[in-house]
Amino acid sequence: MTNTWRRGAAHHEPAPERRATIADIAAAADVSKPTVSRVLNQRGDVAPATRRKVEQVAAELGYVPSAGARALRTGRHGALGLLLPSEPWGGLVNIVYGVAEEAAARMMHVMVYPLPAGRAAERQFAAKTLPHLPVDGLVALMPDDMVPHRGSVPLSGAPIVAFDDRGIRPGIPYVETTNREGVREAVGHLVAHGYRRIAFASGTSGLAFAEARYEGYLDGLRDAGLPHVPQRVLRGQADMPSDNEIRELLTTDEPDGRPDAVVAAWDEIATAVGHAAHELGLRLGRDIALIGFDDRPEIALMIKGLTTVHQPLREMGQTAVRLLLEIIEHGPGPANATVPTHLVIRDTCGPHAADGTPLPPEPR
Repeated sequence: MTNTWRRGAAHHEPAPERRATIADIAAAADVSKPTVSRVLNQRGDVAPATRRKVEQVAAELGYVPSAGARALRTGRHGALGLLLPSEPWGGLVNIVYGVAEEAAARMMHVMVYPLPAGRAAERQFAAKTLPHLPVDGLVALMPDDMVPHRGSVPLSGAPIVAFDDRGIRPGIPYVETTNREGVREAVGHLVAHGYRRIAFASGTSGLAFAEARYEGYLDGLRDAGLPHVPQRVLRGQADMPSDNEIRELLTTDEPDGRPDAVVAAWDEIATAVGHAAHELGLRLGRDIALIGFDDRPEIALMIKGLTTVHQPLREMGQTAVRLLLEIIEHGPGPANATVPTHLVIRDTCGPHAADGTPLPPEPR
């Protein structure tokens, strides 16, 4: 049966739902409207239990603040900016999720601004665009070559927190992770298994985070009283060492035999080492141990059971927002924050007892 529209027939549109107001939240939470306003505007003079109650009621009622009204009333936009590099990379999604999750929990919006490609375009963006963004502060994934121009990022006085996963330590507040300590822990775990000829494979050696991870490797050797053997260190000039360089690393037998374990500076290199080991007839976790760095989920599709150092990108994104909001509310305080790495133990480092104790590798 076909319904036809007839002239003069009544046509009813569903009435739009009324937006929840501060008064609605106050009535439902049994508090005053000024209290609700202080909570929604991230003021600090509210008891924690009251704040949680108001935030829960606001969420249940689907309250959405008017950005324009809040900006006029408070001089704030209720939004944070997220400055992203011009070239995406695998871990970026975790950072974005972390920033968005923490901002949403604080009832803040996030506006994403990818950097234009090229140094000249970056400088122009910093000088002409950033100062006029409608945000209360900025989380910046600042590339190495933009650091010299950070002084030209005034953002109209709004604070900036740098996301420093690369160890560049910019001259502004930043959130970092423990690159050096993470590799040191990895070497220590290999030593606990009984490995003594531990090699290190890295790419571009000039990058600050690559340098920090190499220093962590040296720390781990010193902790165990093991010598630094130059033939067991591969520090390439490109992001990824070549297949020939990796094969040479795995087969060098100077001074006392080929490496029995490898620490890779990031997971993509660990994948290449794993593939080269397979081609040489070496079993991961038995004939040679392998530990990576990053703990990227997609790596599991390329190499099974990779033991790796987890880089807490999502948690770093959340921490960056918390640090930024603290600066917005109370002004500069403790300048930086550190979110530690941790070792994720799987199969490629060797066998373990039922209680997790590292065991020596099985004889071939």
